[in-house]
Amino acid sequence: MTPPFQAGEAVWVELCTTEPQQAEEFYTALLGWTVRHEQLGATTYRMCSVDGHDVAGISDAAALHGGRPRGWIAYFAVDDVTRSAERAVALGGELVTPPRYLPAAGTGAAVIDPFGAAFGLYQGESRAGVQTLNTVGALCWNELDTGEPQRSVAYYQDLFGYTTRHVDSPTARPYTVLMLGDVPVAGVLELDNEWPNIIPSKWITYFNVGSLDEALTRLPGLGGTATVGPVDSPHGRLHLVKDPGGHTLCLVQLEGGLRPNAPHSPPAVDR
Repeated sequence: MTPPFQAGEAVWVELCTTEPQQAEEFYTALLGWTVRHEQLGATTYRMCSVDGHDVAGISDAAALHGGRPRGWIAYFAVDDVTRSAERAVALGGELVTPPRYLPAAGTGAAVIDPFGAAFGLYQGESRAGVQTLNTVGALCWNELDTGEPQRSVAYYQDLFGYTTRHVDSPTARPYTVLMLGDVPVAGVLELDNEWPNIIPSKWITYFNVGSLDEALTRLPGLGGTATVGPVDSPHGRLHLVKDPGGHTLCLVQLEGGLRPNAPHSPPAVDR
């Protein structure tokens, strides 16, 4: 199998929550997902798809990732998950889920970076990662929101070999794009983190919606909360929201892809 992603790309997203059934109902209604249940050891893993293409997972925090609700976790492709996990720890991270083989998928691990953000490492085998990007209901971007942007960027550069590009964000906060060659992988948004308002870093998952206004209108009735936005960006209007479990994500009415749909192809738009 030739994987459709190169090492260092964000290839999967997973919601780690204490209320997986509630999350299933919310995201099915909001994003149009179809959910199937797969057995993972003693727990159930919810595999979420759009039009038959896998786009995300929902896990039970009681059984995975140190027993805590980590929210949305971005997984990055690696060639050797054991070696990458050791490297992530040596650089100052904390391993919360050691490398574990996932039947009909590959091997995954979960790490907390030195500034509090949960992320994953994934060595794909039969399942390389998400099966579609940028389509309605699917992943289109990953962003690290952090009060330690320079040190956070250095951590992920050391781990994955990224180069960087600095751009203006719609909110006028400093923004760094993590790159693999010409391929944009993820963004790093600098938060106001002056003492004593110290904010832990967090990975934010962006999902494309057909109509942002419609999604925001339905959000309260589904148990979600609109937080920051709407914000006009070069790639479409976006809004940060929280699901019923309090986990943050970003909805964007996408106008052009934030990430290329295949490795080594030029991005549809710059970020």
